[in-house]
Amino acid sequence: MPDIPPGITTAQSAAHSAIGDRADGLIGLSRDIWNHPEPGFREHRTARVVAEFMRESGLEPREFVAITGVIARLDTGRPGPHIAIMGELDSLIVPEHRAADPQTGAAHVCGHNIQLGNMLAAAVGLSRPEVLETLNGSISFMAVPAEEYIEIEYREGLRDSGEIEFLAGKQEFIRLGELDDVDIALLTHVDPSEMHALRPGTSHNGMIAKSVRFVGRSAHAGGGPHLGINALNAANLAMQGIALLRETFQDDDHVRIHPIITRGGSAVSSVPANVTMEMFIRAASIEAIQDAEVKVDRALRAGAMAIGATVDISTSPGYMPSKLNPELSEVYDEAVIELLGESGVGRMPHRTSSTDMGDVSLLMPSMQSYASGASGRTHSDEFEITDWELDVVTAGKALASTAITLLGNSADRAKEIVDGFDAPLTVAEYLETLRGFRRTETWDGQ
Repeated sequence: MPDIPPGITTAQSAAHSAIGDRADGLIGLSRDIWNHPEPGFREHRTARVVAEFMRESGLEPREFVAITGVIARLDTGRPGPHIAIMGELDSLIVPEHRAADPQTGAAHVCGHNIQLGNMLAAAVGLSRPEVLETLNGSISFMAVPAEEYIEIEYREGLRDSGEIEFLAGKQEFIRLGELDDVDIALLTHVDPSEMHALRPGTSHNGMIAKSVRFVGRSAHAGGGPHLGINALNAANLAMQGIALLRETFQDDDHVRIHPIITRGGSAVSSVPANVTMEMFIRAASIEAIQDAEVKVDRALRAGAMAIGATVDISTSPGYMPSKLNPELSEVYDEAVIELLGESGVGRMPHRTSSTDMGDVSLLMPSMQSYASGASGRTHSDEFEITDWELDVVTAGKALASTAITLLGNSADRAKEIVDGFDAPLTVAEYLETLRGFRRTETWDGQ
């Protein structure tokens, strides 16, 4: 591990002290958000709570970015790179969870509430004058909406009304230019694990989303089924075709396809004539996503053809595959070792889940760390936060220390990482690629 200049060590100590002084409030805020979950682009209360905390901490937040996003920026007054420390505002919808909202079914079963806590903890530490005076460049604290890709029909309505173009928050931040002058992005997620660790990830699958509607012809299901065209049968055949494609995918591409039927018919006594599905197609590269999509669309058309139905296929861009920056992870490790010792570091291997941090990682050096301190399966009714101190306070200290190392000493470490990063896409190329996934097709057998 390289020597850390003494000035940075002093600044880190000051940041840690400031975070420690407000530990109870930071954990309380994270618990409050846990108890008031809101899904993507609906996080109005959560955004208000975050903005109020920022103002109480001497920051000047901008609100309503991409509907519910909140951004506050610290500028050292000296030239240097711009770091974004991010947290995600939204929850999932898992009505079975003990802490689910009784009206909406929303629940924080992916732990985004602790992201907001550790992001704000870093803000508390880095905004201390004795810390800022040792740094070059600037730091933005970004509370971003809608990381979980859910409620697609609702979000498509927002898109149709012109409120958004893309269905995920970081994509909207990129489209709106909020990341145009950002050089480095950092985020800490939670991970159910028995370890006591803060481990950066390496990569994730990307994905696209499809909304599918099979249209048949209704008829009396008992008295005249021969007069109908069963759209549910068409959907079932399509799902079988998708399942039988598995052997055509290469292991290294980590392809995952998981459809659900969102509407299976109107009444049991009527032949289903209007059946809808949603699905994700995930893979480790854009090329593998495109290959899988061709095969899935073929299976959807085949199901419709076999039954004599029509199928409408609407495709939306999801997330890009992530390639997280190893040099940033090494800087982060230095902070973690100081906080937790050698046993607290490590790497999360490739994950077949997806995140819109993948989109950010194609444009700039990015790190997504994983804090243990949770139990149960993510996205399930068993998920719980078990170590609030680690996930909020210690993780916030690690983010603050990482930013100090990057921007201290004339920001040499940050400049080295930024200069050595070869972005796979420019913003313009990224937006063109994302828009290229959007299409609607109707197949009626012709």
